[in-house]
Amino acid sequence: MLQKKYRIYELSARSVMSYATQESGQWYFALDRAATEKCRSFSALHEQDGNALFFQIMCVLQGNDFSEPTDDRLIEGLSDVIFYMDFSGIFDRDSMRPRQLARQEKARDMFRPEGVCLDLGSGMRRYLAFERSNSMSRQSKLSFLREDVYHQVRCRIQMDMTIGNCQLSKLYAYNGLMLSSGVRLDEISIDKPHRVIVVDNPVVTAKDVPVITVEDDNTQNSTRKYHRVQQRMDVPITCFDGEGLISKRYAKVVDRAFCGSTVHTSFQIRLPYIKGMVHQVNFHWILDLCGQKTITDIWGQEHNIKDVDVILTKSMFKGFGWLKDSGMTWSDYWDAFRRYRHALYITNVSKVQPETHTELNYQFLNTISIREDEFRPRDLPDGWDHSPEEDNRNWLTKQTEVAYYNFRANKDFQQKYFLKRMNRWGILPFRKNRDHLLGEILRKNPRMIGEPIYQQELDARADQILKNYALGRLIVAGDNRFLSGDLLDFISFLLEAMPKKKRNKAYYEITKSFRFAVSAFYAPGAAYSHGETCTLLRNPHIARNEELQLSFYDAKKEKMQYRHTFFHHLTDLVMVDSTMLAAERLGGADYDGDMIKTIADPILNECVRRNYEASRHTADDALSNEANIPLLMIPSAEPLIRNADDWEARFEVVRGTFSSRVGRICNAALDRSIIAYNENSDAQERKRLQEETEVLAILTGLEIDSAKSGIRPDLDEYLKERRVERTPFLQYKNLVEESEETRRAWYEPTHQQRIKTFFAKIDWDKVDSNLERLPYLALQLGKHTPAIKSKPAKDYELFTFAQESEWKDLLDQEILKRVSALLSNYEACLSRIRACRIEPKEKKRKSDIERILFARGQEEFWDTDELYAQLGKLPPERVEEIWAALDNSEWQFLTEEQRMHFLLTWLPEFEPLFDLLSDFRSGGYRILSDLLSDILLENEQQKKRQLHRPGDSIVFNDLMEAYLSKRNSQHYREAVSIRCRELLNEIVRPQMAVRYVEALGKRNLLWDLLLDALEPNVLEVSHAE
Repeated sequence: MLQKKYRIYELSARSVMSYATQESGQWYFALDRAATEKCRSFSALHEQDGNALFFQIMCVLQGNDFSEPTDDRLIEGLSDVIFYMDFSGIFDRDSMRPRQLARQEKARDMFRPEGVCLDLGSGMRRYLAFERSNSMSRQSKLSFLREDVYHQVRCRIQMDMTIGNCQLSKLYAYNGLMLSSGVRLDEISIDKPHRVIVVDNPVVTAKDVPVITVEDDNTQNSTRKYHRVQQRMDVPITCFDGEGLISKRYAKVVDRAFCGSTVHTSFQIRLPYIKGMVHQVNFHWILDLCGQKTITDIWGQEHNIKDVDVILTKSMFKGFGWLKDSGMTWSDYWDAFRRYRHALYITNVSKVQPETHTELNYQFLNTISIREDEFRPRDLPDGWDHSPEEDNRNWLTKQTEVAYYNFRANKDFQQKYFLKRMNRWGILPFRKNRDHLLGEILRKNPRMIGEPIYQQELDARADQILKNYALGRLIVAGDNRFLSGDLLDFISFLLEAMPKKKRNKAYYEITKSFRFAVSAFYAPGAAYSHGETCTLLRNPHIARNEELQLSFYDAKKEKMQYRHTFFHHLTDLVMVDSTMLAAERLGGADYDGDMIKTIADPILNECVRRNYEASRHTADDALSNEANIPLLMIPSAEPLIRNADDWEARFEVVRGTFSSRVGRICNAALDRSIIAYNENSDAQERKRLQEETEVLAILTGLEIDSAKSGIRPDLDEYLKERRVERTPFLQYKNLVEESEETRRAWYEPTHQQRIKTFFAKIDWDKVDSNLERLPYLALQLGKHTPAIKSKPAKDYELFTFAQESEWKDLLDQEILKRVSALLSNYEACLSRIRACRIEPKEKKRKSDIERILFARGQEEFWDTDELYAQLGKLPPERVEEIWAALDNSEWQFLTEEQRMHFLLTWLPEFEPLFDLLSDFRSGGYRILSDLLSDILLENEQQKKRQLHRPGDSIVFNDLMEAYLSKRNSQHYREAVSIRCRELLNEIVRPQMAVRYVEALGKRNLLWDLLLDALEPNVLEVSHAE
């Protein structure tokens, strides 16, 4: 089933604020159509995946019989009903600065009951602050909903429950589940009585566990100081937190509705106030073997097992307490579910095939205890003129270097790469598949490898591997899987009374007692080569305490193969024993869809094992909690209870989550951990920074949990007072990220210049941290691995029709002329579409204005966003007139009196800005020209974004219409090429068209327009040639 897409505009809060007006100490927002359009975020697509909230709003607008379109057209019905506001750069800045404080005050007033008034295309409407998903919180985004539908929509998503005083952060988080992107499944009878039940989560206690934790300052403040504590304590464990079961028969129903087949075995689901994973387990069969006929739910109601298809745990049902407090029952929940046409949404599913390799990241590499000869021996060449596989040694970066060499310089691999892709899905069902056709052509004539379509993909793959290498994403044996508890243990908790029949008793006792070792894990169908143990890792990973090594459990070696029989199909799960504290050690993970890396690489496993050997004292089990270094324990905070209808309280919760500092904490921890885990560092300094790293790892968890708890850690001690010098690796990482995410100012050096300066200023021979050396190693690998590139072959080497030297003279000249005109229109159409799709450039000279204001000490008195907003109201033709007058007057040379006269003549309505614009200190003459120049450029870009223009040919307009009417999921080039092919077919037969396109020197267009007609024209050549 297709993922639906909706037109949802994204606005910049800073831009909206620039239009604010103040009355009686309160900020108001009323933006007309032009102003609203100027506030749209530059980089946003203004499209969002379908979700439960959007469907509910459409039902309010169009009635309960609304249904989403069956094709993948963009749904426009909500474009003026709901929008996303981006609050980036507002709450995560120092509010002690006057200008930043003013921005935060304006943001606060957006949450008032008066909301904001905007024109999104249907006239001026009022919008109220609404909900956000967890991912939106991380990006500082909040939805705003039109006032006329606000209360109806809130009633529908809250299932008629009355929610007053509550933990507001949790209410936001659980209402925000409605915004999770997912595929809606109708007509699967999810609401059938007894089909879905809720059972309690078992709770067990791990006794006397060595832990490192933090304790707060005993205040009731929403921001609290914490200090490090090392102790032994009992740790309560909520088993199967966030996961449940789905029956084999109903999993097939769900999967067919989801994808038309039955290939998935685990589903991440969303229902109103329900979130988590359900795994396909034939519990009907198992419970029948154990003689059990009924299950009792959390409300004490008995259900016949044969009627049950989905077993949820209490931890999955986030609305359990509110449902009870509202005096409602589970039946009332499903009544509201039907009344408001809610449905099951699938937000993620298991992979069809298990993986053989995964990627490490820089955080993992930093904490492992690895020697240089294990990481990358110094005597290895900087680059490779032969395959690294010819070296019999093993080192951690080897597989990554092999992959880079293969794509860059291994001709045999390059050919096999495309041939292997051809057969990836099998030949017959996907005969017309693009990968298959490319492989067929190459298999017929290996000389085709020189064509740009092949070379560009090889280059792109090599470049991506090199970039990943520099950033620590190394390829190793292993995979990524959903974390799960032992599902046989789950079944055992469902068992109630001992059955009477002997056969049932035997199965009952096995199910109740049969466990793998506490320090083992079970990964059904693992496809990677592995030893006796593997390492489990999860992001974010900050401290060495978050490494976990477990022994590999092979269910196929069981005498009865009990587990293998019931769970062998769950090839995207890694099951662990709850008492192993695996979830707790892996950064406080749970089982609701968290992904875990299982690492089988022998070098990395040996390095992690050293942690156990270093701390192992009297532990009986070499991989037990006792043998590992202490567990980092994230304490739970007493939640803040606020009124759900209090707009100020809601604002405080949002402000707290939008100022999340997880990235800054991780960077501060990494700066410390590079020294803390470097054997060559000073021992005393290492110990201090190791302890700080451990504390920061715990504080990261508290910061993440603050979205639900409302309690935030005070981080000034680590982010302001005890600053550690930024490591070279993080400097490089920041440079790469800045090049991808930000545009440089006109006077700033290019990205390549910055990278060159970075490498030149560091003496790499003195860098002894393996992680720190990665950017340099990648640079050297790229420099010293010579690329073997195949050049495009001549026409007579590739095509059967080109075997005659005069073949072009035999072509029909009239057809050639028509094909030439069509191809010209095709290329022109694609060129214009590309130009119109380019992100509008952000104001290039804005940073220059900010620099001038800073130099004059005026950065707190003038807001550049407001300056652009005010002058941006001028009509485009007037901006051009003022710009011309500015140029003719030689503005930079005018006296102060002449400047004032100019401003009065050309900008009389902007008198409050005269003092700013006429102040030439610190290059201040550029402020006006910078403003006008950026506004002119913005207006010019708006003109260029017109797809249809006077003078376009009929064919050109035909091709452009194909783009404008394309399906949402369709690439623009595909849409235009399909229409161009139809027009080409009207001129000449496809197989013959190949000759005309080649004769016109447009071979590069064959791959767009005539891929399926190309192979019969290809000259067959033996691979030996």
